[in-house]
Amino acid sequence: MHIPLSYNEEIEKVGTNVLLDSGAGGLFMSLEKAAKLGLKRMKLQHKIKVFNVNGTPNKTAWITQSVTATYIMRTKEMTDTFLISGLGKEEVILGLPWLRKYNSDVNWVTGQTTFPLQRIDIRAKLSTSQWLEHGTERQNKDTQGTIPAYLSEYHAQFVDREAEQFPVSQPYDHVIELKPEFTPWDCKVYSLMALEQTELDQFLKENLQKGYIRKSKSPMASPFFFVGKKEKGKLRPTQNYRRLNHGTIKNAYPLPLISDLIDRLKDTTIFLKLDLQNGYNNVHIKDGDQWKATFKTNRGLFKPTVMFFRLMNSPATFQAFMDNILQDFMAEGWCLVYMDDILIYSESKEQHEVRTRRLLQQLKEQDLYLKPHKC
Repeated sequence: MHIPLSYNEEIEKVGTNVLLDSGAGGLFMSLEKAAKLGLKRMKLQHKIKVFNVNGTPNKTAWITQSVTATYIMRTKEMTDTFLISGLGKEEVILGLPWLRKYNSDVNWVTGQTTFPLQRIDIRAKLSTSQWLEHGTERQNKDTQGTIPAYLSEYHAQFVDREAEQFPVSQPYDHVIELKPEFTPWDCKVYSLMALEQTELDQFLKENLQKGYIRKSKSPMASPFFFVGKKEKGKLRPTQNYRRLNHGTIKNAYPLPLISDLIDRLKDTTIFLKLDLQNGYNNVHIKDGDQWKATFKTNRGLFKPTVMFFRLMNSPATFQAFMDNILQDFMAEGWCLVYMDDILIYSESKEQHEVRTRRLLQQLKEQDLYLKPHKC
């Protein structure tokens, strides 16, 4: 199906239609579209062989470049990395990884998942087919999020109220390093409707109580507003950090390549996906850098003490944070981490239970918690 979105440009938003396709194994953009948008192309560390879903080689043959684009779908602003490839008549394809990341109307986030063979499929308007293959051992999933008996000692790791604690400072605290030419700036206060004002007051109250934000006297501030969530009538608080991000030195810490993650799973049969509670809020912002992320509301200035969305280096910081915590399990070859998603995979039930307990013990020691309804 085709859906509308617009790309953020300096002066205006450029609208287009993209193909939303659950059979595509990634996010793809044509070279022509990337050039038209003026996006900087980055060379991939490892090139990727490309096939169409019918088994024929894609005309691009190899994917060697990617671009990062910020775009808006309905009222939601998103930033993602797209692989540059030949897409036939299409300009952009949003595949299964996009659906899983944003958990769109169809809930693709499941407890067990099977994966294709070692290649990325670009479907480009071919007939629909399942990207997920059958034939692996599947576990019964309790949709109510009940914790299995063998994990009873870790029940607290799945309790929401236990997760509402302030993270301690760590060596991987989020750093906001500014370019030498950067100068502070001020911004206007966005007007709010009555419902938005109520949401703002609740947001400030909850986050002040948690210690996630504090009142600020910063010489600069970023705008604060709301965007709609997919749930009807729900609002998402948003800070517009575009100018701050423009003046921030980029952290080049890499996110895992989806193709590499897929390759590591080809001989495994049992999977468990875990989703971390509070996401970015688990990471403390380095003392002395918090004022840089101050945001302005009609209730005053507030600075975040924990990492929020939309800060440019948040993904890199968070991936480094997760890699550091789970590095031993990743080195043993049975744990994959992509941002706040953790995947445990095994060859037998007994082995799987041992590995799951080991991982939960590590999360417990780090005061990290999980979402039971997404496990």
